[in-house]
Amino acid sequence: MAPTFQKITPSLPVTSVPRSIEYYTEILGFRVAGRDGDDHCWVQLSEGVNCYLRSMYNVSLLLWRTFPDIPNDVAFGKVHIRISGEEDELEKLFEGFKTKGARMHTEVTHKAWGLKNFAVTDLDENIINFDQVIAGWKPPVSSA
Repeated sequence: MAPTFQKITPSLPVTSVPRSIEYYTEILGFRVAGRDGDDHCWVQLSEGVNCYLRSMYNVSLLLWRTFPDIPNDVAFGKVHIRISGEEDELEKLFEGFKTKGARMHTEVTHKAWGLKNFAVTDLDENIINFDQVIAGWKPPVSSA
């Protein structure tokens, strides 16, 4: 029998766990789900934390402190979060983050493959990409 996957927790390198906790909780609407001193912590979106992300309660990220003296330590990470909701949910989320002072990496753009997206960065240049399916989008009909 094939395994049932329950959850994915991307890991993002940060230079300061305390500063990152402040940014992820106060600006992006996460809550601290667990912490091991200042070396790493888990942040999670939870029901009611951010009105535009309330259905994303199972999204978790591991924030871990980088060690510059270790060769080939990761410089930054990237995560994609798909949202659902009303047709303009992504635009609402974008405006909410912008109002709170999030570090906007890209504006909302529409992609040829049926998604619209934008990205923010955290204090260590990790990229958090949010996307939503474009309402009514249909794949192009093949001419073959």
